[in-house]
This record gives sequence, structure tokens and C-alpha cells, in this order.
Amino acid sequence: MALALKDTTADRPAGARTTADHQARQTRRPGARPARRLGRRAHKALLVTHVLTAVGWFGVAVTVAFVGVVGSSRDDVAFYEVIQATLRLSVPLGLAAAATGILLSVTTKWGLARHWWVVAKELGTVAVIATDVLVVAPTMARAVDSGTPGEIPGPVYAHCVVLALATILSVVKPRARTPLGARRA
Repeated sequence: MALALKDTTADRPAGARTTADHQARQTRRPGARPARRLGRRAHKALLVTHVLTAVGWFGVAVTVAFVGVVGSSRDDVAFYEVIQATLRLSVPLGLAAAATGILLSVTTKWGLARHWWVVAKELGTVAVIATDVLVVAPTMARAVDSGTPGEIPGPVYAHCVVLALATILSVVKPRARTPLGARRA
């Protein structure tokens, strides 16, 4: 009596992959497999959260810059109060975008330090959060407390540029690897 093996590929939808397919694909790309991988739904949820927080953060940066331009032209301290209030959203959104970005990078092939575009985004994130806390917020607080508007600090405008560049890097994803990433390839 011959033993018949069932063809399981007919039971799968076209294009569906099995665990064996995934493992075989990973062995063809050494160094590309993350230490931990999220399930499809968890990955999508994390990605959506990251995009929403990053877009919100960029929106706050643009709002602060716009209010800064208008406030500088009108020489009215009320605009500085608006900036000060809006900055209360900037740091939490930046931290949320950073946390979700880190989780995405360590659970995907991109890694924390394998590609220059990821490293550039990390450095930009740290710079924007640090200048919000150390430069922009204290300057706005001094202007509001004294009742006299001063000059809008340069980082207010630089944040828009840095966050726009981070968005571009996220879309383009240049393949250039860091020395750490090159060793693992």
C-alpha cells in the first residue's frame, strides 16, 4: 500500500507563505532578520501609531513656526502664549514617535544602526526634542513672563526642516549601510 502525501499548496491562497517559506527566505538574506518579529496585525498597528504620532508632531512644528512668523510681525506676546501652549504637545508626540520608531526598527530588517537613514532619523528626533526642551520652551516662557515678545529662536523653524527630512528618509529609505550594517550583510 503506497502512502499518498497531500499537496498542501493547493489549500493555501495564491501568494500565501508558510513558516517554512519565511524561514527559507530569511536564510537567503543573512543579517536581515530582526531579533524579534511582530505579527502582521501588531506590526501594522505599530506602524499606524508611528505615522500618526510623527505626522502630529510635524503638524505641531509647522503650527509653532507659523504662529512664530505671525507673532514676530505683530510684536504681540499672545502669540508666544500660543506657542508655549502648543509646545506642551510637541515633546509627548516626539517621545511617542521616537518610541514607536525604535520598536519598529528593532522588529524589522532596518535595525537601530544598520542603515544611515534610521540613524539620521534618530539623531534628528533627539535634536528636535532637546531643542524644544532646552531652547524653545524657555525662550517662550521668558517672553510670556516678561510680557515682551522677543525673537523667535531658530530651532522653531529648523524643526520643520528636520522633521520633513525625516519623513523623506522614511519614504525613500536609502540603502546605504552603516559600518555595523555592512558587517552583518
